[in-house]
Parts: sequence; C-alpha cells; structure tokens
Amino acid sequence: MNKPWDVEGKWSVSHFGWSDEIRKTMPLLPKKVGLRDVTFREGDDCVGYLVSVEDKLEMLRLAVEMGVEEIDIGGPSMHVHQFEFGKAVQRSGIKVRTTGRFFANNTKDYKRDVDMCVEAGSSNIRIVLMYLNEETILNQLREFPKMVDYIHSQYKKEVTWGISDMPRARLELALKVYEEGLAAGGDRAMIMDTFGVASPAAMKFLSSKIREIIGPDMKLHAHCHNTFGLAVANTLACIEGGADEYDAVINGYGDEAGNASLEECVVALEALYGIDTGINMGLLKKYSDMAIEKGRVLVQPHKAIIGENAFLRPMYVWAGINMAKESWMLHEPLSPEMVGTKSTVVFGPEGSLDDAPIELKLKEQGIPYTAEDIVSVREAVWALLKEEKTISIPRPYVSEADFEELLRKVVRDRK
Repeated sequence: MNKPWDVEGKWSVSHFGWSDEIRKTMPLLPKKVGLRDVTFREGDDCVGYLVSVEDKLEMLRLAVEMGVEEIDIGGPSMHVHQFEFGKAVQRSGIKVRTTGRFFANNTKDYKRDVDMCVEAGSSNIRIVLMYLNEETILNQLREFPKMVDYIHSQYKKEVTWGISDMPRARLELALKVYEEGLAAGGDRAMIMDTFGVASPAAMKFLSSKIREIIGPDMKLHAHCHNTFGLAVANTLACIEGGADEYDAVINGYGDEAGNASLEECVVALEALYGIDTGINMGLLKKYSDMAIEKGRVLVQPHKAIIGENAFLRPMYVWAGINMAKESWMLHEPLSPEMVGTKSTVVFGPEGSLDDAPIELKLKEQGIPYTAEDIVSVREAVWALLKEEKTISIPRPYVSEADFEELLRKVVRDRK
C-alpha cells in the first residue's frame, strides 16, 4: 500500500493529514504551489543583516539552482539599494522572474514608480493598496484602473495587487479591493498579513473569500509576517484557503520578528500536505548556511529544519539500548539528508553523561576502563562545556541614543 506520509529516507509524519476526512475540509488545497523568495528584500529589513550586491547574487544563483523561479527586488522607486540590486540581477543574466513594487497611496507619482520598477528589471509589478484608513483606500481604488492600464499598455507587465494589513481592515472594504482590482484588470491577487496580526483560521477564511472573488484560475499569493510566531502556520493556512503562491525568506529573516521561513514552508508543504513546491530540499541547509555566512545574523540553535540542534541527538542509554541510534521513535519524522544535513550524536544534555552512555562508548572504542575512569571522563566533559565559544559578528545596529551622540560629534563638534 502506498503511504505518502511514511516514505523511507524522506519522512514519517501523521497519516491524519493525508486522510480523506481531513482533506475534505480543505477543498481549495492546490496540488502545486509557487514560491517567491523575498530574502533579497525582506532580508535587508532584518536588523544587522547586511549583504553586498555581489553576495546577494551568489546567494541568488544557489536559490535558482535550488528551484526558486521568482524573487522580490523591493521598491526600486523608494530605495536606491533595491534599484541597484534589480539592475545587478538584470546584468547578471540569472534566469529568474523579478517583482518590483510600489504603494498605491502615492497616486500622483505612480508613473514614475512604474517606470523605475521596469528600469530596475521587474518582470512583473506589485501594487500595494495601503490600508491607512478607509478614505485612503477608496482614493487609491479610484486611481487603480489608471495604474493597471499604464502598466499593461506601456510595458505589458503583469500586475499583482492586494490590500496591506488586510486582517485589520473591515471585511467589506478589503473585499472591495479585490472586486475592483479584478474589474480593473489585475492579473494576480495577493493576501498580506503585513504586521502578523492574524490567526491561521482567520487567514484561511480570508484567502477563501478572495478565491471566491477572483475565481479558480487566477493566482493568489500569500505574504505573512511573524509577530506572533505564526508566519509559517498562517502561510500554510492561506494555502489551505486557496492560495497557490507564497512569499518566504530563508531562515525567517525580516523586519522585527521576521517573515515566514522558506525552509519550514517548503518542507511542511511537501511532507505534511503532499504539495509539489518545485524546490530541491537537499539544498536548503546550504542556502541557510550561506545566508548566515553572508549576513552574519545567527538563528536560534533549536530552529526547525536548519537549526544547529535540529538533528542533534543526545547520547542516551536506556535498558541497554543506545537511544540515539536505536531510537524510541517509531520512524524518523524527517530524514536530515532530505534537507542537506545529517544526524549527530552529542554529549552534554542531562542523561547523556550517565554511567551507561560513557561505558557504551568506551566499549565501542575497545578501551579498558575502571569506575574511576568513568568519573574522570564525565568531569573532563563538564570542563569542556564550561569553555566559552566566541563568535565575532559586526555591530548589528546603532541605537537612537548612540546615533544622537554621533550627530553631535560629527556635525556640531566639527563646526
């Protein structure tokens, strides 16, 4: 019997998620999803994460090798560094679709915004209708058809549109954005939890409401932030609700608490939902490590999929069994090789320095020993654990107080 939830060498997950009964609650679940990698835009907003254009291009080449087909280059008309990155991607010859964006509340200068997005190499353009208050949304909707027409007639580019901060907008107003955007000729819709304020249930509901408006054939794109630690869960909920594209960032980098983690979304979609992501999961760890090396922003050791501890197993011995190798688990939930890493046995956590694991390793190595030797080994490991591990990283930011002091020194004192 085919058991897609239990595949040797890949994963062993809950069969309930694959059952017909559960699947019936997700009638809009797509068979394939598209990933837009927003590492090269949201990553820039992560405090302390500073990556040169050359290093970004190196990361992008790996991302494309991994299967990424589209990236976000940001707002070329708003930020010089995003304009320059877009141009660099253009010159590089890397085959990847690029999204440039602008905010629709800048209604007077939208042609300049569009022109600069195109000049920076945008292959499609995202228009964000800014939910500041109801009046501003209505003003933007009045101008929106002109924006779409300009992009279509002048450049023949695809238009993605959506309302920012949708979960805090009045439902009727939010849905009006999609109804009128569709009527204006928008090509791809987007749901954005811009400030990470919604629950998975809310995001699934909102996605399904948008899907009702745009129909079954138009792409629906999800973008979620991690304020409450739910960005991945909310992204998956959007997909349950009918989204078939999503934004994600390697290691979950982004402003404040970050964005949906690319590696977590990809593996969850493949293993828990059986959805084809088009991503070579074997390169996820390599991509994560490169982002850490280039940006020099560490991730917590216990982070899922790519954290240092994700596949570390403390050396436990129970009833004579090496629990790290002959696991108490029915099957391994996720094969580390699937994501480009490996399992490692370690000593230090509680229980791993009991007599039994030390004796087992001594016997494996063929080393004669006494009871005193076991105590000496344990004490030697404790001494090693007291050693400090020093990691040198650049100063991640300049505080407001330090910046004010710097202004006084650089400007006032010079005068």
